[in-house]
Amino acid sequence: MVPALSFLTKVLTGLVAAAGLDQLTKHGFMPQANYIKAAVKALEKDDLDEAVRNYKLSVKKWRPTQRSEVAKEIISSAISLRIGKLQGRLAELEAVLHPPWYSLQYWRNLLPKNRPKLEELKREQEGFQEAVRVLENMRAKLLEDEKTP
Repeated sequence: MVPALSFLTKVLTGLVAAAGLDQLTKHGFMPQANYIKAAVKALEKDDLDEAVRNYKLSVKKWRPTQRSEVAKEIISSAISLRIGKLQGRLAELEAVLHPPWYSLQYWRNLLPKNRPKLEELKREQEGFQEAVRVLENMRAKLLEDEKTP
């Protein structure tokens, strides 16, 4: 049994409209409020990449408004907060890995049984340092000036 021609045209029209709407959204042609709303929802989901991408789309074709500036500040604060937490953990790791010579931790670090744990902490420290670099690049991308077309 073949579906009716009118049904097929409606389905095809809906698919084409959805594809066109996706392309308009992808390239920043939708109203700015849509992108700001998507950026805030992305922050609620703790997705900083998506929040920055939606903010950048909101100011790609439209000049920044108060709403977009507030969203920018909120996203920047979320990034700064995460960087602060990572740097706090890095300071803790630094205190364990490189304590002063007169501390008990320094002499514990010299024992062979503690070397695997120290190596694990060094790998963790490198991972946190990389995460801080990524977040700083994300914040720089967010704060860079948009060129007006």
